[in-house]
Amino acid sequence: MIVGSGTARTDDPHLAVRGVDGATQPLRVVLDTEARTVRPGARVLDDAAPTLVAVAEDAETGLPGVLRLPRTGRGLSVPALLEALYARGVRSALLEGGPTLAGSFVAAGAVDRVVGYLAPVLLGAGPTALAEAGITTITEALRLDVAESVRLGPDLRITATVPKGA
Repeated sequence: MIVGSGTARTDDPHLAVRGVDGATQPLRVVLDTEARTVRPGARVLDDAAPTLVAVAEDAETGLPGVLRLPRTGRGLSVPALLEALYARGVRSALLEGGPTLAGSFVAAGAVDRVVGYLAPVLLGAGPTALAEAGITTITEALRLDVAESVRLGPDLRITATVPKGA
């Protein structure tokens, strides 16, 4: 399970399975480019599940065992992160972050499935779903194939996949 520094700062997420006896805990990964967000006492640093904090190679941090990655643009190298996770035996990851994290993974071509929720609610202006994904026009849009749609009460959960070669 991967979150960016914005989500970590705003939500202080726990990112561990709770209330399910014998559940396999995910590796919790926090991308904290500048090493300013994850501090002692953060919920992801408890002993409920393993945690990996990824920071830029040149970031100063007092946290032990951080993963140092090269910078790209404003963040960390997604390919380098995925390579490091693969070396640790990770074969799939869930992005539980905001538009910057999602945008960086889409821009890196590192997304193969999207699960979105649609509620019958109109909110007006709000945050974008993707930031800096390199998609600026409808013709550049990443077209997805809907694999499943499920009604959950009044809401819809839509699972879509990225077509091969997209």
